[in-house]
Amino acid sequence: MMKKIHLLLLCLGMVAAVSAQNPTCYRIYLSDKANTPYSISNPSAYLSQRAIDKRTRFNIPITEQDLPINPQYNG
Repeated sequence: MMKKIHLLLLCLGMVAAVSAQNPTCYRIYLSDKANTPYSISNPSAYLSQRAIDKRTRFNIPITEQDLPINPQYNG
């Protein structure tokens, strides 16, 4: 009986370890940003000052990927 409990706990531990290594995480890039009123030359129009300061501190450039989608898409 004790061996069965140990085997069960071992199996549960292995399942937990495997599932922890494969988290479900998705990154979505929206590429249709044509006719957007925003530009990377004026990031304060769509990024907070805190976000801009953090990017400056960590030397992260502001690129077209940071632009929000065209407001026309927001129904």
